[in-house]
Amino acid sequence: MVDAVFEAATDAADAVRTYLASDQGRRLRRGVATMLIVGAPLVSELPVIRRTPMARVLRAAGVVALVVKGAEWLRDWEPILASEAPTIS
Repeated sequence: MVDAVFEAATDAADAVRTYLASDQGRRLRRGVATMLIVGAPLVSELPVIRRTPMARVLRAAGVVALVVKGAEWLRDWEPILASEAPTIS
């Protein structure tokens, strides 16, 4: 019984991965990501959400994540000097 459930879950996960790698899956991923990027800040500003302690923790975690991402970007950034920049001729 447990083996059958595990095998069915594995097959379902493989099917989902295959779908998400297809063109339709890419469009779905892009749409979901866009919805989350636009919707998350809007939802987090709702008064019913802002009053909860968990929302405060998530907002703080979001700020920390942005700071870390900015620091990673700054660390990995390699500036190109004007003398090294490619010229268009």
